[in-house]
Amino acid sequence: MSKTIEGALRQGITFDELLKVLGGLSDGGKKFQVQAEARSIPYLRHTVVGWVDGPPSSSVTFVLSGADPKGGAWRRFTLSRKEGNYELACFPTAFHNDKDPLSPGIPPSSSRYA
Repeated sequence: MSKTIEGALRQGITFDELLKVLGGLSDGGKKFQVQAEARSIPYLRHTVVGWVDGPPSSSVTFVLSGADPKGGAWRRFTLSRKEGNYELACFPTAFHNDKDPLSPGIPPSSSRYA
């Protein structure tokens, strides 16, 4: 399933658009159920900048970097498997460059200003 999802990931689309794309996918005839976690809703207008695979021992399928439409800030998003469905979540603290959100172990206070 992660290959199917990775094939749908695109830089430059909003997370709102990504949810619609992912919701139209299926794997083995079973349609994906994808929803936004409540705390991510204010950030769905961010655009996808990049992504990496989630840790293999975790329910996180992908960690994504999202650019704030106002510029100058990025946020970390995760796409996780939840009870057979998928959930998009957002870490609301802003990072100040596009690489740090892809490094799950980096706390927001350590990100450098661009």
